[in-house]
Amino acid sequence: MKFKNYLETIAGVSIYPLISLVIFVAFFVGLLWYVLRMGRQEVDAMKAVPLDDSVIKKTLLTILALLVVPSAFAQGTEVPTSYSDFLLYVVMFLLVCMILVLLVVLVQVIVLYQKITTKALPAEVQAESTPLFSPGWWRKFVGFSTPLSKEEKILLAGHEYDGIHELDNRMPPWLQFMFVGTVLFAITYGLYYHAFGFGDLQMEELNKELAMAEVQKKAYIEKMGAGINEENVTLLTEGALIKEGGVIFTEKCTACHAADGGGGVGPNLTDDYWLHGGDIKDVFKVIKYGVPEKGMISWEKQLPPQEMQKVASFILAELHGNKPMAPKAPQGELYETPADVPTNPVPQALEVAKQQ
Repeated sequence: MKFKNYLETIAGVSIYPLISLVIFVAFFVGLLWYVLRMGRQEVDAMKAVPLDDSVIKKTLLTILALLVVPSAFAQGTEVPTSYSDFLLYVVMFLLVCMILVLLVVLVQVIVLYQKITTKALPAEVQAESTPLFSPGWWRKFVGFSTPLSKEEKILLAGHEYDGIHELDNRMPPWLQFMFVGTVLFAITYGLYYHAFGFGDLQMEELNKELAMAEVQKKAYIEKMGAGINEENVTLLTEGALIKEGGVIFTEKCTACHAADGGGGVGPNLTDDYWLHGGDIKDVFKVIKYGVPEKGMISWEKQLPPQEMQKVASFILAELHGNKPMAPKAPQGELYETPADVPTNPVPQALEVAKQQ
């Protein structure tokens, strides 16, 4: 446990397992490059190496070591969340590369083992045995299994037209594999989606994605406050939110309504007289759409709904009922404030706005 605590105190300790993995992959990439660039003379020289005693045992131990050694680098070190996803993708990419390198090395080991074991067999058996990857395996794989010099063996008698002879070539292996693969895929697809119903069909998947998108949309609207409008807006009562409304009022509204709400170009916001109604919905509507004929601009495109709600709540909860230094004469009609609307004769948010 002490050793673990010591490791945790090392700055950037989480990067060391990744460095070890990079070194490990680099080693096998170099090994792969060495194997691929080996010439025929080097391969023939390796055939003479005395590996006949316990060849199978040594080969299995080598393969086992190649598969087991990577597990030694599986560290349980915690990675900070800021770049954990990036490290995860890097590690996964390196693991895939390492697996591919191991597969290539494994194939090379099998080929080498086959060559060594074939050499120890009698000449008759060697002539009949076919190596895993013969010199012309790629030519056979793509379909050109018969050389041009031996095409007379696959000529179809009587199939000659204008000097063009028809050959009895077999279907290329890659095309056979593709055909068989499509058949197997079709059977698996039918069983998985239609027979057993394990997977969702396209319409079902679309409906689920649309439902999920609708849930995400509602969550986004609630988070951003886009669902707030003049029909459902409510008066805020939290002091922190009202204080934020006071800051917005100071930045946007004091030029016309004064810092204490006493009015100037715009009307007095502290008395009981209102031109367009003194309810929270009325104040919100005026802030949102403005009154162009009176010089009041619309803030709909400049402030999100939740900020307009904060400003309207600040006006009613903090400015209304206050005694401004130079109040403007009342305008509009008398509006009786409901008893449940909170008012603050000494507005804390207004004091903060004045200090700013």
